[in-house]
Parts: sequence; structure tokens; C-alpha cells
Amino acid sequence: MHSNKNNLMCVDDISESETLDSLSLITANSFSLTGEVQNNKNLLFAIVHHSSNAVVITDTKRRILYANKKFEDISGYKLEEVLWQNPRVLKSKKTPRSTYQDMNSSLSQGKDWHGEFINTHKDGTEYIEKATITIIRDNSGKSLYYLAEKTDITALKIAQKEIYSLAYYDTLTGLPNRTHFVEKLNEKIATIDDNYEVRFSVLFADLNRFKTINDTCGHLSGDMALREVARRFKSVIGGEDILARIGGDEFILVHDHTSGSCPSELARKLSDSLLEPLSIHGNDHHVGVSIGSASYPDDGVTLEQLLQFADIAMYEAKSSNRFYYAYKDATGSQSQRQFYITTRIEKAIDRNELYLVYQPKIDLKTKQIIGAEALLRWREPELGVVSPAEFIPIAERCGFMNDIGFWVIEQVCCQLKKWQESGVHLPGSLAVNLSIQQLDHSDFLPIITAILDRFDVYPKHIELEVTESMLMTNPQQTSEMLAMLAKCGFTISIDDFGTGYSSLAYLKDINASVLKIDKSFIEGVSSKTNAKTIVESIVQMAHNLGMTVVAEGVEDKLQVSFLKDIECDIAQGFFFSKPMNAQKFERYLSNLESK
Repeated sequence: MHSNKNNLMCVDDISESETLDSLSLITANSFSLTGEVQNNKNLLFAIVHHSSNAVVITDTKRRILYANKKFEDISGYKLEEVLWQNPRVLKSKKTPRSTYQDMNSSLSQGKDWHGEFINTHKDGTEYIEKATITIIRDNSGKSLYYLAEKTDITALKIAQKEIYSLAYYDTLTGLPNRTHFVEKLNEKIATIDDNYEVRFSVLFADLNRFKTINDTCGHLSGDMALREVARRFKSVIGGEDILARIGGDEFILVHDHTSGSCPSELARKLSDSLLEPLSIHGNDHHVGVSIGSASYPDDGVTLEQLLQFADIAMYEAKSSNRFYYAYKDATGSQSQRQFYITTRIEKAIDRNELYLVYQPKIDLKTKQIIGAEALLRWREPELGVVSPAEFIPIAERCGFMNDIGFWVIEQVCCQLKKWQESGVHLPGSLAVNLSIQQLDHSDFLPIITAILDRFDVYPKHIELEVTESMLMTNPQQTSEMLAMLAKCGFTISIDDFGTGYSSLAYLKDINASVLKIDKSFIEGVSSKTNAKTIVESIVQMAHNLGMTVVAEGVEDKLQVSFLKDIECDIAQGFFFSKPMNAQKFERYLSNLESK
């Protein structure tokens, strides 16, 4: 074995000339090169040797003939240590057997192969590689070599795992979060396939007197209490039950049962698990729980029905000072409120009860406003201001979001026109949220363009926000519609990133140019290291895709400072401004222009 003048290792029984010819053949078969470059074999060596990807060449017996510098960097092995050896010297025993079976099958059939390996570095640490193995043939078609090109994706995999964990698990208790729970419940319902012999219940649990701990002892004590409650709840549920924390002091679980008394028996166990006081910093705290349940198929057969009815039953238990209520027994004010909202929301537009508020988005580098988001609100005569989190799901469930969504777009265009005519300048674009019902509407594109034409508003002035879950509902149709909207000039924004599938892959297909990090991620950056790591990873990956990143729910200076440090582009939240009605927002813009 010796080195040529390009410092490339060759084996003793293959002459330097033959090795150069072999690599020349491999390179010529693998890349489209000019005649001048192809004839300069030493230059070809240099190109391969200094490639940013690891390159490994084996003969047809899978013996290593050559490996470039990047391979040495990634694996820790020098070329002379692995020459003539099978690449299995890197094997960690963590790569699934099916991966090797698929690779061997493809190569034996004369096909190239793409996949991932979990390999072992010389120092014993593990790393993950994305590999492409290409068969190199001579002019007669005979296989001569295998060319493997590998990329170290360990850091990417770790970041994706952390993003998945933050997106699907509660960082405080380690329990599944709402997104994870909804997915699992949907899967469970789908597998039943109208088999009403199967029975299970959804139990919604809300802690009592928890707020007292937060108010008197602080949020750190409250966090300790929630972790202890989660531990106790896990100790009494069955192995097949799914327990999740969905926010604040609310827990939810799915429980399989064989009799109608099973839900109440489990509710009793959950309640009894809190009879012993919680000991926090030497002080005893007594908390209770209010639990509501809805059963499949007696109370409902869809996810929406079961969640809604379990929630109603829980409020019924809380309002009546009982630890448990089954939905079939719940007839209190909460169920009446849900019914009342259902009957009133359809006519809310006609009664002029809906209105918009506007929240500015701030460029973190220049500290200047760079756009705004229009947010929907409802002031109902009897109920007062109803939270969007309460009435929008009902409107979607009842099929009213098409009318409401198009009304929002019309109001936004009308307001932009008014500001333009009065000389008020809004930098950037005005964002609106879309619903899946709008995207599914067969005439969505002509309707929205007609609205813009009526008010002389250009698509570049409108930013359309969609959530990850919307993209997954009907991926192909939704992606095609968003791609057409982007082609028309609309800005496409992915809202609440991290609360759904947390994958950046689909963004390429829809030409999304803005990514909004959900406020649940931002809340933890002031105190939690893992939250900082996740947010920074999202910003870096989005920037690599050429996307602008907006942080939602920014509420304090520490969050702003951190976001600036990681070069997040835009921030939105109460730290800068609460949402304002059109008149206040107009004054806000005017004051900025006068400074």
C-alpha cells in the first residue's frame, strides 16, 4: 500500500495507474463531467477525495478499495485501517436487519440502493449515515464496483427527535400531550371500523385547588405538584390506557372497558390517588380532581364527539362539586352553553357580532413593524366575548367556517383599502388564518381572487396561514391549492409549527416562505435548555430552506434576547403589543410613522 502524489491511498496489488483508471471510470459513470476534467485523472481524484460526502468504493466482493477524507472524519478510521475489509467493520448492531436485507436485495437485482445506517465510530460512539450505493459497470454492463456516498445525519436526527418529543410529549410530566393523544385516539377509532362490540371511554380530569399552589407557593411548586399528580395517575391506570396532559392542570385518558361501571371505577381510583396530600418543600397540599367521561359508542363515535362530551361531563362534575360525572348523566349549564353557541354562531355574521383585531409583527433586527395578523373575535349579546378557542371548533364541526373564513378575508381587504385611502401605510403583509373547509372548497381560489379584485388589493399584501394538521388532512389536494396560491403571489405561512407533524419536508411542495413557531415552544426558552435547543434547531432548519421565521407568543425580554441571539427574524406577542381594533391599530401605525 502506498500514497500517490494526491495523498490518495492505493492497494499494493493494484497499480496506481489501474486505480486511477478505476476511479476515473467510477467518476465518469457517476458524474456528468467535461472532457477536460474527465481526462485529468489526478483532478478526478482530488474531487472525490475532498468531497463533502463520505465516499467508499468496494469491489463486487464488498472489500473496501478506497475511502476519502470525509469518510475518515466521520468514522474515525484511517483508510489503511479498513482497506480490503468489509464495511461491516462499522456495524453497530443497531441498524434494523430489514435495512441490510433490502440493500442486499436491491444490489443483487442490479439496482442502486438508498437508505440509512447506524454505525460505530472508532471511539465507540454511534452515528447515523444517509447512504446511496451505486453499482458501477463497464461498457459491457458487467458490475465492477460499488460506490457508496454517505452523509452524516446524526445531528439532524437528534434535532428531529427533540422536535418530535417537544411536539408530542409534555416536557414537564413526560406524558403524551394533546397532539399525541388526539392521534392515538384517532388511530383507535379507525381500527375499530364500526365494531360497536368494542367499548372504551375518554376521561377528562381537571385538578381542584391547584391554582392555590401556584398563587401561594409559585410556579416551581406548581410544576412539582403536576409531576407528582402525573406519577400517581400513572400508578393506577392499566397498561393499555393512554394518559396525557393537555395543558395547565388538565389530564385526559382513554380507558378500555368491559362493563359500564369501568369508567366510574377508574375515576374513583384516580380521585383516591390524590387523597394523600402532596408534599412540596416540606408543606402538605391537598388537591382534588373533577372527572368527566364519554363512552364509545354510547355517547359518540367520533373523536370530536368524545372529547367534547367528556369535557362537558367534567364541567358538570366540577359545578356540582362531585368527583365524577358520566356524559349520559350530565345535563348542566356547560352542555347548554355548547348547544347555545351552536345555535348562535351561524348567524353571527348577519348580526354583526364578529369583528377583527390586529397584532403587529416586529422585525427583531430593526425593531420596526414588518406586518400584522388579523385575529377573529366574537362578542355575543348574552355570553359576552367568546374565546375563538371555544367557538371556532364548533363552527368547524357545524360546517360554518367557509362563510366565516371568507368574511374574514373580505374584512381584511376592506380594511387594507381604507388604510390605503386614508394614507395609513402598513409595512409588509396582513396575515389571516385559513380553515381546512376553505381549502377544500372547490371555488376557493376564484372566490379569494374576486374578493381581492373588488377592493384593489394585491395578493402580495396578504399572508395566508395554515396549520400543520391542515396540511396532513388531505396532503395532495391541500399542497396543490397552496402551491397555486403561492404562484398567484400570496405569502404562505405555516402556523403553530411544532404542534403537529413537525416535518419540514412538505414545505418544499407548497412554496411556504414563512414558518411560525408555536408559542408553546417560546414559553420555555427563558428557563428550559431543551426548549432553547429545539427553537434554535427549528430556526436553523427553516433558514436552510430559505424561510422567514416568526416566533409567536413572545412575552418577556429574555425571550426577545434569546430569539435575537439565534437570529430569529420576526416576533409577535404581548411583549410588543396586544391585539388592537382597527382604530387603535391605525393610531399605532401613525405613531410609528411620526417617530
